[in-house]
Amino acid sequence: MEKNNHCKFLINSLSFHQQNVRFCTTLQLGQLISTYKETAEELAKKITNLRKKIKENLEKGIIPEGCRECIYKNNEYIENDKIRKIDLYYWYHCNCRCFYCSYRDVTKSEFSDKAKEGNPLIYRTIKELYKLNQIDKKELVVTFGGGEIGVLKEFPKLIDLFLKNNVTKVWCESSGIKYLKSMEKLLKQGKGVITVAVCCGDREIYKKIKQRDKYIVVMKNLSKYVKAAKKYKKDIYNDINVISKFIILNGFNNTYEEVEKWLLESKKYGLKHVEISMEFCWGIQTKTGQNVEDYNYQLFKYAENRTKELGLILKKNETSLAIMNQGKY
Repeated sequence: MEKNNHCKFLINSLSFHQQNVRFCTTLQLGQLISTYKETAEELAKKITNLRKKIKENLEKGIIPEGCRECIYKNNEYIENDKIRKIDLYYWYHCNCRCFYCSYRDVTKSEFSDKAKEGNPLIYRTIKELYKLNQIDKKELVVTFGGGEIGVLKEFPKLIDLFLKNNVTKVWCESSGIKYLKSMEKLLKQGKGVITVAVCCGDREIYKKIKQRDKYIVVMKNLSKYVKAAKKYKKDIYNDINVISKFIILNGFNNTYEEVEKWLLESKKYGLKHVEISMEFCWGIQTKTGQNVEDYNYQLFKYAENRTKELGLILKKNETSLAIMNQGKY
């Protein structure tokens, strides 16, 4: 295959969204596969056939139209052509009502603690893809996003399927309100990463941001996840597993004081890993073309210095860094 015609996002990934499934996991135009009108068996065969066709086309220098101007297109040549990355962003349901959520218009700000089915076709399709030997059993990374995993009814079943097939790592975003045994299982085996956007260090600010009075519950659950991760025998200090995230929100927590309280509380509850992020989803929707506010740079720097002093490991959100480097939303 010509190196300049290869793209690992097309060859090695699969992305399940609310309305469709695509090969591309970069949220660009990519290659549309389906709008979920087939059976699981039909969809799995369609994915298999399309993957073969795309690889053959790339070898001939034919690039899918929607991919030609993609900024993520890369020339990295990879021998392994199996699926090694699966993104699951296919449901909206959540047990929080964060004021900054990009899904608020879709959900009408509704939330519930009751688990609901997302799309049962997806579990069956992934199971079929394993049968067809399309998914790599030696190197597979799975990411869960979209709604809340704690109220995704098929989440435990999906985790069991991935663990049965030797998944490498499962990255999950969660509200942290509901403690998940499936997440605990992943952490105990050194195969899970859970990120909870706490965004503050006290109950009152949490209520304003999340519109739920669950701060103490969330912090206790994070502490339990940390203890579960410690049962994995490898030295986990530098192995990311349980992350408390701070999204900078203007008028709510964009001060040194709030970052300080968040870091101290994280340490108090036994966390090692923390992440700081701009609020870029809402920002991109409402501030496109505007300059990035100075407080973002200042708080990133403050968090960097304080985590070193407190013995915490800081992760800087990559999308935030890219936006901050260019200086505009």
